Amino acid sequence: MVTRLAAETSSPPPVASRPPATAKVTRTDLVDRIRVDGEPGHGAASALTGRKSGTITWLPEPGKRVDRGQTVYAVNAIPVPLLLGATPQYRELKQGVPAGQDVKELQENLVALGHTDFGTPDGKFGPATTRALKKWQKAVGLEATGVLAVGDVVVLPAPVRVDSLTAQPGGPGDGELMKVTGTGRLIQVELAESRRAYAPVGAKVDVVLPDKRTVPGAVKTVEGKPDGDKLLLTIALDDPEAAPESGRVRVVLYGEQRQQVLAVPVQALVALVEGGYAVEVVEGRRLVPVTLGMFADGKVEVSGPGLTDGLEVVTTS
Repeated sequence: MVTRLAAETSSPPPVASRPPATAKVTRTDLVDRIRVDGEPGHGAASALTGRKSGTITWLPEPGKRVDRGQTVYAVNAIPVPLLLGATPQYRELKQGVPAGQDVKELQENLVALGHTDFGTPDGKFGPATTRALKKWQKAVGLEATGVLAVGDVVVLPAPVRVDSLTAQPGGPGDGELMKVTGTGRLIQVELAESRRAYAPVGAKVDVVLPDKRTVPGAVKTVEGKPDGDKLLLTIALDDPEAAPESGRVRVVLYGEQRQQVLAVPVQALVALVEGGYAVEVVEGRRLVPVTLGMFADGKVEVSGPGLTDGLEVVTTS
């Protein structure tokens, strides 16, 4: 960008020793975007608390994935398996309890684990459910009582990955045990609070992988960091399997977009001493005042009388 007096428009500039660099006014789409570093991960970790009295005798290693039916931890050498569901354990389940969603979710788990004596899950705990529960209990090393007490299992919405341990064998089984995350691979990005507008939840992004492939994704969560001036973004890829196990990635976040506007390279702008901006048209070497709009990718939106798509203007490089 150069600075000139508007009066310069009345006389042609001196003859240059070589032709000036030029560019054309183009009608195009402008997209405000920023590029930030990201790292593969599994999202924010949450605490998992045990509800079984006794002494912890086994805990999984960090990084282990725990699926339905697998042991989350053990108390007094008794495994505590994972069942999947949306209803936390709040009562003992046994034959004769009132029908409920928790019973239906238990039945759905038994079906998924291969025990279908009761037929279609209906939320009613009858003799057939007791038989199926006993068979499963025996299969996983539990006493086959046909009764499921609070704390006998861990109920979570989905399989988990052990992020870190906060307890150790020998400790009590009814306190915080570990931090867990989801099992899907995600991308985590640290972003300045001042750039929050680029990353609303659900916003579409592009992720450039270490092998230079670009894959689409979306912002899944946005959390403030304790220092107050940073945000932690979790980004889910459209294809989760594309997320690398390690290595830095580049994440493209998008802001304002303008479609089919006239634009010139920023280097084509002439700052006028009396204020405002112009572009220098190659034909006749005259200055044409312009009004500036959005800046993006080295270009700026311009408008004003006499500007047309394809008009050739002078640039500084």
